Amino acid sequence: MKKLAISLAVAMVALCVALSSVGVASVSDAGAQTYKWFLSANVMPVPPYGSVDIPDSDVASKLIVNRPSGAINATITGVMGGLTPDTTYTVYLSKDYMPYPPLNVMGTWKWLVLGTYAHDLVIDIENPDGTFSGTGGYPAGSSPYTSPGQTPETITGGQVTGDQVTFTTTYTGPYNPGYSVTVTGTIAANGTMSGTSPWEWHTTSGAVKLWPGLYTSAIQPFTFTTDDTGSGSWHVNIRAKDMLGSMASVWINEAGATMLISQNFPVVQVTP
Repeated sequence: MKKLAISLAVAMVALCVALSSVGVASVSDAGAQTYKWFLSANVMPVPPYGSVDIPDSDVASKLIVNRPSGAINATITGVMGGLTPDTTYTVYLSKDYMPYPPLNVMGTWKWLVLGTYAHDLVIDIENPDGTFSGTGGYPAGSSPYTSPGQTPETITGGQVTGDQVTFTTTYTGPYNPGYSVTVTGTIAANGTMSGTSPWEWHTTSGAVKLWPGLYTSAIQPFTFTTDDTGSGSWHVNIRAKDMLGSMASVWINEAGATMLISQNFPVVQVTP
């Protein structure tokens, strides 16, 4: 019995050492990998992020991903530290995200020129360097824009740099074919866009995507509560049937605001 107790103590020490190591995808013999946490202000725009960040909670916490065989695709464990004692936090298993900058402007928008002329804008291609392209049309809501006074538009040369955005729209007819203009503007904290060059313009619908959304609706947000030292833990299983993409991330919220965002990590399909 004495030898068994000593062996268990040694094993627990080894486990603590393993959990305390910081790294990007550090691999153990069991196949578990650890991924970094970031304070929200380090990977997302400020504001709105950063309001509840706790310095050093990112380095005091660990995210461990293990990929067992069988029906479970991945087991994700959060070993949290440096947080506020006796506090409830919400965990979101999310899709992978694009660190700021650039912001994700993909989606369907409407933008108003000179307070009068409403255009459709559909951004359907965005690259990791912040470049983007898409289509549009005038007037808004009149697709396919083939009647007199209407025109489809092509969107080229799009670029997001920090909170600054620029793109070129070109009319393709029947109204004023070949007319082209490049606009510049700013992305606000609420996700809208506006500018004064070459004339006043602003979006009336659509918003940049600061949060990528849940990884799967099968895994809804859940909570954990820290102890009197500000530590806590949680885990969640992604089953093969719920796997919707190759990458995921974890977001930790407190008081309705995000404070920790994990490094994106791969979710690998496993055949039972």
